[in-house]
Amino acid sequence: MLAASISITRLSRSTRPTCGTPWMSKVPTLNGSTGVMLVWAETGTAQTSATSRPSIRVRRITLLWVIPSLERVRLYPRGPGLSSRWNVNPYTGTMPRASIVTVCGAVVALALGVETRPAIGQAGTTARNVVLFVGDGVDDHQLTIARNYLLGADGMFVFETFEHQAAAKVLTVLEEDPHMPEYVGDSASGGTAIAAGVVTSRGRIATRAGTGESVPTLLELAAGAGKRTGIVTTSSITDATPATFVAHIGRRFCEGPRDMLPTPTDPRCPQDLKANGGPGSIAEQLAVSGVGLLLGGGYEHFDQPDEAGVSVLRRAREAGYLIVRDAAGLREAAGDPSQILGLFGDDTLAVEWVGEDGGRARPIQLTVGGQVIDPAPFRCVDNPRFGSRPTLEAMTLWALTRLESTPTGFFLMVESASIDKQAHAGNPCGQIGETRALDQAVRVAVAFQERHPETLIVVVSDHGHSAQIVPWPSLFAASRADAQYPPGKVARLRTLEGGLMAVSYGTNTHYLEEHTGTQVPVFAQGPGAAPVRGLIRQSDLFGIVRRALALE
Repeated sequence: MLAASISITRLSRSTRPTCGTPWMSKVPTLNGSTGVMLVWAETGTAQTSATSRPSIRVRRITLLWVIPSLERVRLYPRGPGLSSRWNVNPYTGTMPRASIVTVCGAVVALALGVETRPAIGQAGTTARNVVLFVGDGVDDHQLTIARNYLLGADGMFVFETFEHQAAAKVLTVLEEDPHMPEYVGDSASGGTAIAAGVVTSRGRIATRAGTGESVPTLLELAAGAGKRTGIVTTSSITDATPATFVAHIGRRFCEGPRDMLPTPTDPRCPQDLKANGGPGSIAEQLAVSGVGLLLGGGYEHFDQPDEAGVSVLRRAREAGYLIVRDAAGLREAAGDPSQILGLFGDDTLAVEWVGEDGGRARPIQLTVGGQVIDPAPFRCVDNPRFGSRPTLEAMTLWALTRLESTPTGFFLMVESASIDKQAHAGNPCGQIGETRALDQAVRVAVAFQERHPETLIVVVSDHGHSAQIVPWPSLFAASRADAQYPPGKVARLRTLEGGLMAVSYGTNTHYLEEHTGTQVPVFAQGPGAAPVRGLIRQSDLFGIVRRALALE
């Protein structure tokens, strides 16, 4: 990213170009060299579809982006939710160095061929603030699927430009024998490893396998050191990942008081009932946690009576929380000094993107003669059910704006939850849109870091997932005479650069796909980021962040 001090002069009417006349400007970058300014030449004729080019007559110039170290420029048709009718890839692009590209009615750019590096947080080992992003279910496959669709095969997300990168081993143990590994984790065990530095069993929230002993979390340690704290997620705030930073309970599914009650086949969480000396459900713990801001879904888990018959919502209000339900309410709460409990949906929030015409991965179909029927390709479109909830980007911006003036610093955890949830459902557009939401939220944090270089940004994942890119036609299609059991489900996406990408969900043909036991990527920049390199344990992230915040 470029330094915040860059000044761009607004174009006057007399300097606006006509069709075929390139307009470009040299701009200073952080290290004093020169970068590239991209502009949008708007035409007078409206675009008829997301993939049609606008007409030729130029009407207005709008600044799009300033990119250092550009090699080539690509144009991508508008994706859902993007403002301009054609969009330059904002993360990477290509064009021959020291040459001019003119696309009438689209983008004009000058590449100067000067190598620059993105601005990063100040060097050093101590951070005042930490923004920890969790891309739930993100592994290299999930990132590549989203990158190919959104940015092209040679694209790059903003966090993939971070100076410090690593691969993290996802370690999990058996509940009945904590000395024995379990090779596939979940969000509870992975979240606990990140939040508390403890390798635990699947389903446990910030507690040790076997004993149930509670372990302190990064958020709790930060609060104890006088820092402000916050949680932002697109899931219910009682879901496994956010819960691991705030709550302590034996089973992740005991989200509200009703979930604690035993059934004939499941004892649920008896040891965590308040009547038995426990802390209560996850919602009950969050309601009195003192976390400065809690933004996500989960209203249904708070709209329940506790063991004393009192609504958890009432408990939260009595503890000083202002409860907001939509984006408008969040905006209105900007100046309110109260702790904020944002509940923007009953449970997990709706995703921003879906497949057009209901497109998703489906089991492979065969003709009567046994030939494979190619799945119909589809694109991703806006989800009409997204509603009035704030986007992850908006929630992250709101949280950082609120925390910005904190003299003692802060710890903020931001989760893009539905990469995992949509991969479970075999919905590639849902997980691609959610990965885009993660990237947009990270960009907000990077802009914040430019103003506050004492901020450490870390992007992590809790576990791997099922989706992978496969060739099409597949070997299954070629060997159909011998293949009796079609593997999993497949979707074919038509990407924004015009290609066809086949995505397979191959863990089973059940309605719910499963996690995988792969290592996961880690990206970091800012003070204290240097230990993020090579192959590390997922639980090492706890120590890295703890040392960066001097919480020893």
